[in-house]
Parts: sequence; structure tokens; C-alpha cells
Amino acid sequence: MTRDARTNRAAGVASTAAGSAGVAAVARMVAGLARACHPGPTAAVTTLVTALVAVAGWGPAGTVLTALAVLTGQLSVGWCNDAVDAARDAGAGRTSKPIVAGLVSARTVRVAAFAALVACVPLSLTCGVVAGVTHLVAVAAAWAYNLWLKGTAASWVPYAAGFGAVPVFVTTGTPGHAPPVSPPVSSPAWWAVLAAALLGCAAHLANVLPDIETDVATGVRGWPQRLGPARARRVLPLPLLAASALLVVAPPGPAGPARWLAFAGVAACAAAGLLLARRVAAAPFAAAIGAAGIDVLLLAATPGVVSGG
Repeated sequence: MTRDARTNRAAGVASTAAGSAGVAAVARMVAGLARACHPGPTAAVTTLVTALVAVAGWGPAGTVLTALAVLTGQLSVGWCNDAVDAARDAGAGRTSKPIVAGLVSARTVRVAAFAALVACVPLSLTCGVVAGVTHLVAVAAAWAYNLWLKGTAASWVPYAAGFGAVPVFVTTGTPGHAPPVSPPVSSPAWWAVLAAALLGCAAHLANVLPDIETDVATGVRGWPQRLGPARARRVLPLPLLAASALLVVAPPGPAGPARWLAFAGVAACAAAGLLLARRVAAAPFAAAIGAAGIDVLLLAATPGVVSGG
């Protein structure tokens, strides 16, 4: 083999190795972004809201727009959270976090958060001006939690606002219409908004519960951290049950067997989360999502959801 041939072969091997390394780096970054977006909550919230608008009759186009708007909003919130907490997570040795594990840089996650936020704005507004603004306010509240409210006694407020915005979004949405030809906007029932806000408070407790002790050690003093893990576990079922009770007794007309059966299902979820919390860290969050799913089905099946009464 000539010297030129050997040189060309070595260059080809080096080029292939560099290409493989580049592909591996991109794959590692994508995996890191996927983990940094908080995939569980992101998927759960996107699925629940999308299912609710589908049942509410938004049609295929409106349902797809909702899915994209909510997904981009949730991605922006999840990435913002990990970018803001990167230094704190590193100090606490949270190697399960993709930034701490070296899968992706804090700068990349930060850029992804702003890109998703920018995409969320037009997607939200295509669902109708009132609904779009409502969703963007909910996303802004979540960013405020990440940037400021997380370490305060009012840390529950963004969760209550975000979840409470869901019935408003669903009932005021006018996908595919633009002013001045938008159809009349409905208003959500008060009990639907209050029930959703209570579910948000429960989701906050469930989401934070596994990390309370680590959060306190790193200086985070939000509502769940001030309660402490034991009291937070005991308090968690209360907003779940209160939300379900509202959805059973507040709507017009007598509460039929289906509503009471749904309430029993939520009670079972709350009890399971409470009993399994010590052994399975994710149990309270899973229970809260299960209860929220039941309540979404109950909400969608209840007449009068969009009435103002």
C-alpha cells in the first residue's frame, strides 16, 4: 500500500470516527433535552387538556392546535425549571438531572426553553384570543414559579392558576376563528374553575413531595417544604377530595351514581398515593394524575360545565 493510500485510509477512518462522535453527541443532547423537559408532567398535562377539548367538540384541527400549544408551553416550563435549578441540582448532587449528568448543557436547555415559549405564543392564539391569552397567562405563571415563587409560601399559586385556567381555556376557545368574526365566547362554571385550581394545589404537593428534604437542604422554602414531608403526605388527599366533591355536588341537577362512583375512584387514588408514598416516591404524583384523569372525565360528562352558574 502506498503512502498516499495509507494517508487517505487514515483520514477516512478519522472522518468516520468524528462523524460517529458527532452523531453520539447529538443523540446525547436529544436524550438530555427529553429528560430535562419533565416528560411525565408534560405528557400528562398535554394529554388531559387535549382530551378535554376533544370531548368538548373542538374538532380535529382545534384538538391538534391545543395539543401543540399545551405541549410547547409545558416544554418551555420544564426546560426553564431545569435551567434555573442547574446550579442548585449540581450542589445537591442530583445526578438524575440531565444537566448535572452531563447529557446536555444548561445553555442548550435555556435556549430550548425560550424557543418553545416563542412557539407557544402563536399556537395558543390560534385557539382563540381569550383562550390563547388564558393559556399564555398560565404559562407565565409557571415561569414565575420557576424564577421566583418556587421558594415562597405562595408557591401553590402558579399551580392553582395554571390548572384553574384549563376550564376557562376549554370554554372560551374559538379555534379557527379570528376577530371580528369570532363566535360568542362562553364562560366556565365557577365550580369547574375552583375544582381545577384545587387539583393544581394537589399536583404541586405531589410533584414536590419526593424532593422536599433535598429542597430544604438547598434553601428552597416553598409551601410543601414548609409543611415538611409527613404533613405534605397527609394534606395531599384533601384538595383531591375537595375538587372531586365539588364536581359531584356543585353541578345543576341531582348527583347520579356515576358521579359518586367517580368520587370513590378519586378517593381510592388518594388513599393509594398516601399509603404507598413512603415506599414509592412517584406514588403521590401518579395518584394525583389518576385522580385528575377521573375528574377530567367527570367534568367532560357533566352538563352545565360552560354555563356561568
